[in-house]
Amino acid sequence: MAKTISPGPVYYLCRRQHAYTIGVLLGYYDNGLGDLVRIIPYERLGDLGVIAPGTFIFTDLDRLAPAELQTAAALHKTIASQDANVLLLNDPASVPRRFDLLRRLKAAGCNDFDVHRLGDRQAIRRFPVFVRWESRHDPPLTGLLDNADALERAIAGMPKRVRTDPDLMIVEYGTAPSPDGRFRKYSAFKVGRVIYPQHCFSSHGWYIKFSEAILGDAERAENRAYVEENPHAVQLQRIFELADIDYGRIDYGLVDGRVQTFEINTNPTVMSRPPGWDGGVDYSRYAELHADALRTIMRPASSQPLRLGSGTMSADAIHAEAMRGVRQRIDRFSRSRRLRSLRQRLARALGLG
Repeated sequence: MAKTISPGPVYYLCRRQHAYTIGVLLGYYDNGLGDLVRIIPYERLGDLGVIAPGTFIFTDLDRLAPAELQTAAALHKTIASQDANVLLLNDPASVPRRFDLLRRLKAAGCNDFDVHRLGDRQAIRRFPVFVRWESRHDPPLTGLLDNADALERAIAGMPKRVRTDPDLMIVEYGTAPSPDGRFRKYSAFKVGRVIYPQHCFSSHGWYIKFSEAILGDAERAENRAYVEENPHAVQLQRIFELADIDYGRIDYGLVDGRVQTFEINTNPTVMSRPPGWDGGVDYSRYAELHADALRTIMRPASSQPLRLGSGTMSADAIHAEAMRGVRQRIDRFSRSRRLRSLRQRLARALGLG
């Protein structure tokens, strides 16, 4: 009988405060990944020493300072030099930040819109535009600005510390409504060689977040069809290849049937809520999709350990610490939610709401 070789761990490198992006999936969903995936915050890398070989996913690259990015790139190189068979996803030395990614996609003919630094705004010829942070996942700092004068007024109205921040960028408007007049934002994950759709949101506004999405029966059916059909996989594969990104989530729209990429997040939220958080909503299908994708990047464990640093803390201990932080975060949200619900019930009982 052939000997069964168990897979090595998947090490998920991220910022400590953003461990929840994968942590909720690991800690609250029954998918068998609890003993196979290890969260390693970048802040804890110096505490590691020798670890078991496995698959490494470098994430949160847009949130790393230049020196931290260099450290991550050096670690990537160190691991590769010790074992050529180790699978490493997202090389910190080659993954572009948002600005450079969108410039690259524009130059390759994938995107029809461009991005600009504030200091180069005199050269902008295509309007409308809006201003946003490059490294943050916050809403835009402005609405759509129809011309150069409106852009100048918007910038002048920002606090000096904001308008002089090199993290700002100007983005040309690059979406369009569907034939029904609504805007749609699509999101899909890439995990190694697997690309799977996560969601399709529609809204009456051009900037779409979950809180603004229309979530009626027709929209939920459209979302299910998108997830089942994976209609844009071929276009997305080329975009991920151009981006040199092996793990991440792409957010995009369609203009005349062509994918227009808004961003690729290397540390996207897989699951933000535990099972049963919202009554009548079942998130388990999305948890299964990601768990299945993660299993495709697992490699058989080898006997040759890897040395990552001079520390003595185990990967298991660092992961356990990260997961405690994830559970504390969910507990805080849960308490806040219960308190908000109590206040609403009291207000209704007192005739105040």
